[in-house]
Amino acid sequence: MLYKVLHLLIGAWMRIHLKRLFIRGLDNVPKNEPIILTCNHGNAFLDAVLVAITLKRPVHFLTRADVFKKPWQRYILGKIKMIPVYRIRDGLDSLEQNNETFSRCSKILKDGGAILIFSEGNAHPEKRLRPLKKGSARIAFQSAEAMGWTSDLKIIPVGINYIEHTRFRTEVMLGFGPSITVSDFRSEYESDQARGLRAINHQIFQGIQQEMIHIPERAQDDFANIALAIGRAEKQYPLFRFRYLDEGRLDHEQQVLANFIERDSPDLRDKLHRFAKKSGELHLPLSLAHAQVPQGRTAFLILCFIPAFLGLIIHALPMSLAFWFTGKKVRDAQFINSVLMGTGFFFTAFWYLFIIISKAIYAPYLLFFIPFFPILLRITLLYSEALSQQRARALRKKMK
Repeated sequence: MLYKVLHLLIGAWMRIHLKRLFIRGLDNVPKNEPIILTCNHGNAFLDAVLVAITLKRPVHFLTRADVFKKPWQRYILGKIKMIPVYRIRDGLDSLEQNNETFSRCSKILKDGGAILIFSEGNAHPEKRLRPLKKGSARIAFQSAEAMGWTSDLKIIPVGINYIEHTRFRTEVMLGFGPSITVSDFRSEYESDQARGLRAINHQIFQGIQQEMIHIPERAQDDFANIALAIGRAEKQYPLFRFRYLDEGRLDHEQQVLANFIERDSPDLRDKLHRFAKKSGELHLPLSLAHAQVPQGRTAFLILCFIPAFLGLIIHALPMSLAFWFTGKKVRDAQFINSVLMGTGFFFTAFWYLFIIISKAIYAPYLLFFIPFFPILLRITLLYSEALSQQRARALRKKMK
């Protein structure tokens, strides 16, 4: 019950926290069969939330065991389908408890469930896939063995791609790759377990990488990101639409990156650097530096000024507290966007509760307007983005 409620509420909140969500290959995910979703890990628990709200079927998550220490934590996390996985840093003795975790995973899969595993281990806010741990492969083979190799157990490679890992209102692209059938590796695993683990891990790695914006070398990061930002100007989207299925955005970004890698040279880097420097001097985002402003923005700015202003007044306190708390308490980049999402959601929820209680006592007729508050907040955010686009139109002349 708690999982379903949070799935609904946080799914709605994502339309506040993110600008757009692009999804590719959702048809690759079976609706009822047992599956293991293996995913890159760029943004702490926000990654798990994104996969969960995208899929209609319930998903169990493997997460680090140190957050299960207290009884109330174990109770709540269990209700939202989280399963502890123990690492060496949790103590060598605790590693034996992973046997119970693996058994629980096997039972979930035997019952036709879905499990999400972050195969890299810990999170890292980079556009790059690191070598995978063997946990996903072990769980896959042990579960297939426990089911007598009779079930068509599949692994679904998943790529999560953030435009900017730490930014509020960033865009995210999710890619679900073609499935990998575990039983295809049975003979190799039974003849040599280590070789079987390596073989399926290699297949998983390739599958995830194909669903990612993967920059091969860290030295290419800055210039590749400039090229990607400029390439985004070629894509324009309706203001209010949030979710896109197989629209081609991830394909476009992967092609832009492939073109940059193919043409990478000192001359190209110099051009990209000069363009980015000029854009920075004007405080103009690269993605808006030569983009055309879509039609209808001016009318939106005129018609929605009052709703946007009301949304700003109503939500200034909880959203400011979320940004303040995140900036004050979070230093590790992998947690910034996750904490901002969580605090924004809970501070706003408690603020709504406070308003409901106070208005129920003093002005109950105003309770009618409270369901419209999230809509006003989204209009406020869209209004700010439309203003930025209009400002960019004026500043682009100085880029020439």
